[in-house]
Amino acid sequence: MDYRFNFKKYPDLKKMYEEYRRLELKATGYSMKDSESSSRKMLKTHEKINDSAYTILAKAIYNTFAPIKPTLHKRRGESIYLQWDEVFDKPFEELDINQRKCLVGLLDGKFVYELPFKFYND
Repeated sequence: MDYRFNFKKYPDLKKMYEEYRRLELKATGYSMKDSESSSRKMLKTHEKINDSAYTILAKAIYNTFAPIKPTLHKRRGESIYLQWDEVFDKPFEELDINQRKCLVGLLDGKFVYELPFKFYND
């Protein structure tokens, strides 16, 4: 089944996610060019992606879902269900980069974990 996060209920997340995707596409464009200038621009864009995705967007996702603590389904490896606090067991500022990537993955389809189905398929 093809999952799409239901952004209709979360317009602020949609705006941040669209900025993250715009930067990803920009970096992809630079990576296809073979020049020193393009390489520099790609690295600079990746810095912006890291800030946009793993600081701003990840924090917004955390702040949206941490209060309701949805059960998460682990899709990679053994299929199991975990409580929110088993995966995101610290305040946002203390989460490592892998946990922050997992937060973004809840929206972009590159998930290790997924939210309950009611949050998808807009």
